[in-house]
Amino acid sequence: MPQAKPRKRFTKRTVIFLALLLTLLVGFAWDGCPLGAFILRQAVAFKFRDVRRVTPTELVTWMKDVNRPPPLLIDARAPDQFVLSHIDGAVNIDPAQPDLAQLEHVRRDLPLVVYDGPGAVGAAMVTGLAGAGFSRVSNLDGGLFRWVNENHPIVNADGPATKVAPLGWAWGRLLKSRYRP
Repeated sequence: MPQAKPRKRFTKRTVIFLALLLTLLVGFAWDGCPLGAFILRQAVAFKFRDVRRVTPTELVTWMKDVNRPPPLLIDARAPDQFVLSHIDGAVNIDPAQPDLAQLEHVRRDLPLVVYDGPGAVGAAMVTGLAGAGFSRVSNLDGGLFRWVNENHPIVNADGPATKVAPLGWAWGRLLKSRYRP
């Protein structure tokens, strides 16, 4: 009687699957959840294909460039989140009750950069502002969460700030722990 070939305990396919699963789990568990943030940024880019994006590093370079007009920063979060922290110089427009009266005297060709916490609401507001006649509107890629995770400064009425409103536990995972209230 021929001997049966012994089955391997782990096939090559199983080992690759387990390695990918472990990578995903580590990526989601890591402080600031870089994998989750990356997936969210790609989903926002896919859903809002026509929205221009600017990374935090590009925005810092832009704001320091004396040859380019500085953008007007628009914080598209609730007022209580804006009070806790925001990018210096930003104006707040509540996305739940958008009032564009603050932009009444702003030239329609002035560059605007919109941000929210993780980046999705900001992209939607960019679409609305473009529909209102603003021609140079961009979304901060990754929003305020990416901004602080890359160690760019935030402020509040008292000066430098260290905390960002996380919108809830799941969204808070996208923030490094030192920035969560």
